[in-house]
Amino acid sequence: MKTKTIITELTQEDLVNLLCTATYGSMWLSCYANDREGVNITDEDCLEDVWAKCLLAGKKVTFVDYYAEGEHYGELPYTFGKEDYECEYSVSLQDIINGLQKCADGTFSHTNYDEADNGDNEKSWIAKCFQHFKEDTGEMDNPEAESLMQIILFNELIYG
Repeated sequence: MKTKTIITELTQEDLVNLLCTATYGSMWLSCYANDREGVNITDEDCLEDVWAKCLLAGKKVTFVDYYAEGEHYGELPYTFGKEDYECEYSVSLQDIINGLQKCADGTFSHTNYDEADNGDNEKSWIAKCFQHFKEDTGEMDNPEAESLMQIILFNELIYG
């Protein structure tokens, strides 16, 4: 039997949880939102709230991969940053939803795995990461959130 996960809604809280956990202290990932026009941002909003509000308002945010070394991965729109080694990905709310659906279903690319496991270890790791995100129990940590972001951005685990 085949099944397919359909995410019907991501809340501001869901997005803040993912974005905050993935970027806080990350060595390779950061985010910014240039287009804030028409987005209801208040003085009380933290940076991740701004990003989430922009996404929910139909705007795109930019994720910067500082470890790219002049390479890009996946199919999302990208440009190279100020430094040749940085790659910047333009990401919409639908891109995040699509990536999370791949995480839930294990339908992402499996390129960095031992031939003997056929990607099963990656699938089970990402399934665990997605479950912690979905349950919102506070168990999702930075490596898990970064892994989800790699599937969203690259459609595969690049950095393990």
